[in-house]
Amino acid sequence: MEPDTFAPADDDLHEPSDNFYETETYWYSFFVPERGLGAWLYTSVKTTVGETAGGMWIWDTTATNPWELPFYQYFEHLKPPRTVAPGHLEFPTGMSVRAIEPGMVYEVGYDDRKRAKVALRFEGVEPPVPLRSGAPPYPKASHYDQTGRVTGTLELDGETVEIDCVAMRDRSWGPRYERGYTRVGYTWAGSDQLSFLTYTSPEGVSTESEHIHSGYVRRGAGEGAVTQIEGGTRTLERDAEHGWLTGITAELVDEEGRKATAVATAVSRMVLPAATSICINTALRWTVTDETGDTVELAGEDQDVWPIDDWRRFRAPRLKAQS
Repeated sequence: MEPDTFAPADDDLHEPSDNFYETETYWYSFFVPERGLGAWLYTSVKTTVGETAGGMWIWDTTATNPWELPFYQYFEHLKPPRTVAPGHLEFPTGMSVRAIEPGMVYEVGYDDRKRAKVALRFEGVEPPVPLRSGAPPYPKASHYDQTGRVTGTLELDGETVEIDCVAMRDRSWGPRYERGYTRVGYTWAGSDQLSFLTYTSPEGVSTESEHIHSGYVRRGAGEGAVTQIEGGTRTLERDAEHGWLTGITAELVDEEGRKATAVATAVSRMVLPAATSICINTALRWTVTDETGDTVELAGEDQDVWPIDDWRRFRAPRLKAQS
């Protein structure tokens, strides 16, 4: 494991550098698997400039385009967040984060003052896990991933939905740029007994098997439960008409030589466009089998990030055939 350790001060904004693109991010996800419903609460803060961006996105099986999702709200140029107390921030997007136990337990909220209100509690089932230093997609930023039990409520258009799931959060700080994106595969799954996360960096428009270059596996709890992934492959099945993924098979090997096979089927998805890239985010249902033959069912998701130019080249033959 890398020696990096998430400190209580990392729940707060860090001292900004003179880099215009210095960015802090807070991301929390939650799910209602039986409804095919997933959601993100996301905020990024350009600390040097003093601007906040982000919002909340909710998707289900009814739509994939952002303007058709059950809820989509994204701001780009808002004022800085307000620090209420150490570990407690209120963002102008409507999101709030309060550290109850630094690095492990958080109260997270969102209120758009109109249609949606979220009140959640995140309890980590593992400590925040650092991305290996220098590994893409954030080679120059500090980045931590963590799965946890998420409970609480979502109020949307007058309906109250109970939330009780295992989901992912991440926390990062460092420079982020809007140009120069390359492809990224960010895939995770989680339960109380098992979590894993894989990173891939596919090249060009190839959709063949991808090399897993980093990530982690957690088996059980306690010291030694989390091990880094040393390698493996990830193979995607894609929808012929739309190009998005419909299934994943991942072969994982951790730093202790232990192997696992994870097979996922898609449940629902949303498409998130950015300035020069898109992220096709898919909720997944997983079956994981370790080398002893034990099998675990769990939920998770995949973030399939493409530079828009590469996506266009990948889709060009299909689009031409449809014209």
